[in-house]
Amino acid sequence: MYKSLILLLLLFFCAEVLHAQKKPRKNRRDTVSVTGDTTTVLSPFKPKNEQPKDKVYHPDSTHSPHKAVIKSLVFPGLGQIYNHQYWKLPIVYGGFVGLGYSYYVAQTNYKKYLKVAQIQSVGGKVDPIYNGQNATILVFKDFYHRNRDLTIIGTVAFWGIQAIDAYIAAKFQHSYTMDNNLGFKVTPTMLSLPAFAYGGFVPGLKVTVKLR
Repeated sequence: MYKSLILLLLLFFCAEVLHAQKKPRKNRRDTVSVTGDTTTVLSPFKPKNEQPKDKVYHPDSTHSPHKAVIKSLVFPGLGQIYNHQYWKLPIVYGGFVGLGYSYYVAQTNYKKYLKVAQIQSVGGKVDPIYNGQNATILVFKDFYHRNRDLTIIGTVAFWGIQAIDAYIAAKFQHSYTMDNNLGFKVTPTMLSLPAFAYGGFVPGLKVTVKLR
């Protein structure tokens, strides 16, 4: 349960960083630099005011982080819609569907084993498959009771996580300028294993952060 929450939080964070740092495509012409004794010539040559300029993302002072977090607290996903990050909605609702299913399974089994334990405690008759399993019945009852409670806690925590995500995304849009001086790129690569691990290569991911 806790591992699932941590993975969902990491997924939100990575997705937010990748989306914020996405660079616009530009068509640049190849240049050749010819260096002499005292001068540098760029070919083809263009005046400085005609050189292609990087797109700059200006903050939106009218975008309210307060509205984003309130909307997400009232109903999950509304903050992401307010931030125009519709691609996050499957993550939000998928997380709640998974938690809802986990609660249903835990609650159903808890009620079943609780009923059997109550009947056995007064000497009543139960299904023959449960005969002689008094201790096991109590273990399963406590197990599903604990899972049900953890699912409720996880649902509340995930509700808060998606609200925090909406606030952070809105804060970036409201207060910060994201331009091409900061680049974040994830690409697949092959990693070489050390010699004591029999050598060879394994697939992996390479993270490149560019600062200028």
